[in-house]
Amino acid sequence: NQAKKSIPTRNGKTPPTAGCFFKALLGILIISLAATFLLGGAAVFQYFSLASSLPDIGNLTEKASQFETVRIMDRNGDLLYEMISPTAGRRTYVPLDKISPYLIAATVATEDKDYYSHPGYDPFAIFRALVQNYTAGETVSGASTITQQLARMLLFSQEERGEQTIRRKSREIVLAAEITRKYSKEQILELYLNEVYYG
Repeated sequence: NQAKKSIPTRNGKTPPTAGCFFKALLGILIISLAATFLLGGAAVFQYFSLASSLPDIGNLTEKASQFETVRIMDRNGDLLYEMISPTAGRRTYVPLDKISPYLIAATVATEDKDYYSHPGYDPFAIFRALVQNYTAGETVSGASTITQQLARMLLFSQEERGEQTIRRKSREIVLAAEITRKYSKEQILELYLNEVYYG
């Protein structure tokens, strides 16, 4: 066997093989960046195409329940009679500053602990729910934030609320993101606390 001849460089040394490694690494990096750019563009396109088909979030308060219990008082301000809706029950709209801070804290802690820090949806909770649902083989976790629940209550039809599809969840996430962009966290929480059923 003849020994392989090495090609000398200008200084008489054999060129290192690291050059090939760096070229391969650069090629992988360029392909990864191109794939990321394409996937990102596709995601942005899907987001805006989905957002254009969603219901208007211009005035959520108009979509909230307009009914309130009618109270008949005497001249001294004492309650004589209440007219309660047979379908809606007893209802009084309460501004956020009149709601107990303990109820607000308990609701946020129970329903959406990261409410004040996420953009209307919680990516980590969605990933966790996907893993839990996959391992269980059925839907055991929904990962809906307070804003997503409000979007579902006010903007979806009764039939769509009951669906457990990726399309319905995607619409809910996009709506929650748009609501968070347009309304403050306090406005969203006030609407939610006045709309959600506590039994």
